[in-house]
Amino acid sequence: MFENGGFRALTESRSALYRLLSGLYLTEVGAEQLAALKGLSFPDVAGSGDADMDLRQGYALLSDALRETEKEDLDELAAEYARIFLAAGEASGKAAFPYASVYLDRKHCVGGDMDAKMRALYLARGLEPDPAAFRTMHDHIGLMLEYMAVLCGEQLAAADGGRTPVALLREQRAFLREDLQSWVYAFTADVIKYARMRFYSGVAFITNGFLKKESEFLKEAVEEWATA
Repeated sequence: MFENGGFRALTESRSALYRLLSGLYLTEVGAEQLAALKGLSFPDVAGSGDADMDLRQGYALLSDALRETEKEDLDELAAEYARIFLAAGEASGKAAFPYASVYLDRKHCVGGDMDAKMRALYLARGLEPDPAAFRTMHDHIGLMLEYMAVLCGEQLAAADGGRTPVALLREQRAFLREDLQSWVYAFTADVIKYARMRFYSGVAFITNGFLKKESEFLKEAVEEWATA
């Protein structure tokens, strides 16, 4: 799986997608980000598994949305972001609130154990999200996806230093299973439910497919490195 530079290329690709999704959930799309997104080439997905179907649908929706979205449409896209994730303008007050605690807490309250856990994980690595840039709780989906990108970076550093990355792969697998997959599919289902434009439906489907692929990959990677 990791021969001929495959390990580095795959890890860099994984990290990049985690950071892309993280940024899309953390803030509204700006003009510079829109231009970068329009320059992306989405891969063809040929498989027939659940992850493949999610990715194929997500890439198609996001590609269509980007073709139709220009700089002058960013205010409309920002309003869509605010409505889906903040319930802005929604009399019902219902939305896809992007916090693990909302989906895991019995009372559906923001904060609590998961926010404290994520704060501790970031601080243990000497990291702290910039409060001026991200006025949000630590269990925000964007910061949790960014944390996986941080682990990917540490994985690369370990391999470059000649150290086996199996411990970091195990940590990624545990974080994915216990802290992300425990709630994220309910969250993305709500994103799809509340979205009126294709952009964020596409992002949600890509998130689903990518994390399902990650689950398969990390299981195989841990097993391979553990016996290497």
